[in-house]
Amino acid sequence: MENRSKLAPHETLELHELLTTSVLAAKKTNATLSMVNDQELKNFLQCSLDSKKATIQELQDFLKQNL
Repeated sequence: MENRSKLAPHETLELHELLTTSVLAAKKTNATLSMVNDQELKNFLQCSLDSKKATIQELQDFLKQNL
């Protein structure tokens, strides 16, 4: 017997909204990178973008496993 519980509909909706927000933030950060001249700020934004991409991947994986 599988001991995995499914998400409630409202939980799925919340996670999709979080995923959408994360994708939009990553797109905005990526677009901003090309306009930044300061190398320290550019490095910070790149680290932030990498973190956002990892979060997006984790959310997608979690949703695939729990739908």
